Amino acid sequence: MARPRTGDVETRELPLQADGKRIRGTIPYGIESRDMGGWREVIEPTALRNTKLDDLVATVDHAGVPIGRYPTTLELEDRDDGLHWAVDPPRSRQDVVEAVERGDLKAGSWRMRVAKDRWEGDVRYVSEISELRDVSVVTAPAYEHATVEFRSADQTESPEQEKAVEQEQNTEARADTAPEAPESRSNGTNGTPAGSLRVEERSEQLVIYGLADAYAQRGFFEDRTAQVSWDEFRSFTWGGGTVLTDLNPVRRDGVALGYDQRWLYPVLPTTGVSDATTAISYLRQSSRTLAGTAVIRAIDATSTKPETSSAAELQSLQLSQVATVQSGIPRIHAAQPLFQSIVEQDLRLAINDGLDELVRRGVATAGTAAAVTGNVLDKIRKAKTVVQGQGYNPDVLAIDPAGSETLDLLKSSGSEAFYVFNAGAAAPAPYGLQVRIWKTAGTALLDSSAFGRLYVSPVELRSFEADGGLTNKQNVRMETNAGYAVERLSAALRIL
Repeated sequence: MARPRTGDVETRELPLQADGKRIRGTIPYGIESRDMGGWREVIEPTALRNTKLDDLVATVDHAGVPIGRYPTTLELEDRDDGLHWAVDPPRSRQDVVEAVERGDLKAGSWRMRVAKDRWEGDVRYVSEISELRDVSVVTAPAYEHATVEFRSADQTESPEQEKAVEQEQNTEARADTAPEAPESRSNGTNGTPAGSLRVEERSEQLVIYGLADAYAQRGFFEDRTAQVSWDEFRSFTWGGGTVLTDLNPVRRDGVALGYDQRWLYPVLPTTGVSDATTAISYLRQSSRTLAGTAVIRAIDATSTKPETSSAAELQSLQLSQVATVQSGIPRIHAAQPLFQSIVEQDLRLAINDGLDELVRRGVATAGTAAAVTGNVLDKIRKAKTVVQGQGYNPDVLAIDPAGSETLDLLKSSGSEAFYVFNAGAAAPAPYGLQVRIWKTAGTALLDSSAFGRLYVSPVELRSFEADGGLTNKQNVRMETNAGYAVERLSAALRIL
């Protein structure tokens, strides 16, 4: 399952229970969910404090006639451990209660719209839920395993006892995220549970094999318009046979595409922005002076401390539209697997070329040094010295196809010239640098973590009916907004 975005309608499932006539479920606080496809989630205790509940209903499988509505036949109670809900289905729907007790309906679910969240690694912390759309009884849980419990209708407990038992059950259900054998509580006769049933369920995670699948999950093949976040778009871009962002461990590698695969931007820092962003502000450093070894002082020194100075200015970067259209696609093809090839290769590669061109324009602003002369290896090594002298750690060599060829075919001097590198094999990355072969002319050396940052909005895929429907063809557009902000000019050097 791909990482969600704030504003999306999201569905979650957890164990539910049938208690006599009522069905109960919980939206837990402070508990880390099971693996949801490369990421996990924690709902913070205050997330539902200002949630819209005006249209909250209880349903079966998120569809059909509601079996309860808040605040009349659907009750909510906000406790320390989570939001507890209970619904009293109509008499005509006692089949739902029976289905829960039989195990035919296995989990309680809810649909929410998240307003605020933050990510710490692969864990998402939900701090504000703007809307709770429904709570539902569903047939299958999204977690790898989940328990289903009910208490028999002839059990009678005081509200205090009922609450204590629920809290105990919720604690037990969340205590261990690892699969375990079904647990039973013996009644002392035949070893069967006493008024309690635990069922273990396993289900597969959603598998996304490529960018086209991600757009399909976002609804493209339903309403012909869909967005994926920048992180998702980047995760389905392969460079040098390596998946850049491992969101789904079962995802396969893409088709080998020569140097089209080896853009520069994937190894540079990037930041996703909203689709409403038109410009970003950032600091550009034009020079800096480090204090050097003077920072080491006597323990009882009282003199003025050495200064590290930096000259920086606040800059504004207007984002550019990066868009491409493939027109005249027969309508029938847009509904077939052939269309996935168009998304994966043609449209995606065109957008990637555009993003890399933004980076190239940023690198073109870096300086050159007269001391960088000689053959290609000499130039690379001398450029590394210059960038290191500025206090940076050059780690990437961006080189064009002609320069790459020169590097591969480099020969020693003298009457018997030998290939410097193994003939017939690509030259190894020189001097510990990561080599990226871009399409435009020129070669540059840069500190990838310091030179700049690429800002990109979600990447949208949209389909339009061509010619007012007269020709039965579709025009498909892929589009994003992006810009590359150069933050430290001296962290890169061009080799002409």
